[in-house]
Amino acid sequence: MRTCCLAGIALTGRLKSPAPLGMTLVELIIVVAVIGILLTVAVPSYRTYMLRVHRTEAVRMLLQASMCQERIHARLGNYDTSQCRLNSGQQQYQLSYSSANEQGQTYLAIATPNGAQLADACGRLSLDQNGNRSASGPAMDSLKCWNGR
Repeated sequence: MRTCCLAGIALTGRLKSPAPLGMTLVELIIVVAVIGILLTVAVPSYRTYMLRVHRTEAVRMLLQASMCQERIHARLGNYDTSQCRLNSGQQQYQLSYSSANEQGQTYLAIATPNGAQLADACGRLSLDQNGNRSASGPAMDSLKCWNGR
């Protein structure tokens, strides 16, 4: 039997069934459910990643501040915490200094989290003139905080 199509009608006299268009409601619900599951996994991971990225920026600021203070100490013989005020481009951390004595022989550079960065478990990061690093977060290992974990 020879079949040929002419405007949707086969020579046999039967109509061709049209191709299905669109999606059924069940398919749409399945797609929405899969997207929801992916978002529940992806969004917290992304937030954690962004906290780590901004913490890395704070570590960079502290190390730059320390290098600046060491240059001042090499030139003047003491630290000057009124200089080397660095700002993060992201504004997630505020850098400040604390000096333990008036002679300028010590300093403590502190990066305090702002805004969304307050959710970071590492809390405040600090670095002193001896290179001692610390994190003030609850039960956090400061080594992990400083190494970007």
